[in-house]
Amino acid sequence: MEYSIIRLAPDMSTRRAVFSARMILVTVNYLIAAVLLAGSAVPPQASNVSRKNYPPVIKDSVDRRSKAEREWRRMLDAYGIAQTPPDFYPITNTPRSLLGVADAIQILNYKPDPGDESLALREAVKGFVDRWRDLLGVDPATISLINADESSDTKRLTFRQSNYAYPIGGNFGEMVIVLSKSGALMQLDDRFVPLVDVPLKPVIERDIAGKKVAGKTFTYSDIAGREQRTQINSPGEVNVKRLVILPIVKSDAVEIHLAWEVIAGTSLSWTVFVDAITGDELKVVQNFNT
Repeated sequence: MEYSIIRLAPDMSTRRAVFSARMILVTVNYLIAAVLLAGSAVPPQASNVSRKNYPPVIKDSVDRRSKAEREWRRMLDAYGIAQTPPDFYPITNTPRSLLGVADAIQILNYKPDPGDESLALREAVKGFVDRWRDLLGVDPATISLINADESSDTKRLTFRQSNYAYPIGGNFGEMVIVLSKSGALMQLDDRFVPLVDVPLKPVIERDIAGKKVAGKTFTYSDIAGREQRTQINSPGEVNVKRLVILPIVKSDAVEIHLAWEVIAGTSLSWTVFVDAITGDELKVVQNFNT
């Protein structure tokens, strides 16, 4: 008996089904690859999610100004001081000075025992800050005394704002109070900023922030006034110190940025603030005098 192998050719409907299944599989694989490729191609700093509502902005406010002016008048009345217009910082509306205040503001109302003068002055300042918190724009529980300089005639106290998750960099976040030995308020410089929501986690990592500064050229004037240029050539000349909150004044508003504080240079150095969300260079400060 002879056997023969008969190969059955698939009919047309079977061919069409196989072709369709293959096309679906190819399409699915293509879409998966495209999604993965797109995800890896978008740099973190370009993320729309990270940039949404960033940076938060503190805008000039008529209400904030009116409230500060009202508290200023109340303070002068409370200490029997003749009314004078306040000297406020723009936008934040916190006292910049006691310009125009003719008489001393006596905040210590008793004579302390010998040896207790320093403690009495600090307690007087503590009470003053607590009483006029709405004028100063601060919760006393969120500030800390960082420096106390004393001369023969005055005591200078510097307080730092600490209600943000990171230290405040730049020219904000501190208040300086100068007192006479008798407890008279002589100078008040309040650079506190209102609390707003700021991202807690950087998008730009520490090493990326350092690379943005490496290779940068800085320009400065020497002691004779001649322009000099120096370039940061070595990674060892770049030190990414820490994350900070950096307020930036823009027209009628203050932007609040999360930034890397980067020190560039050795004997001659600069502080460069790199936005930890966008990677932009925000500010450069020269750390030496010429």
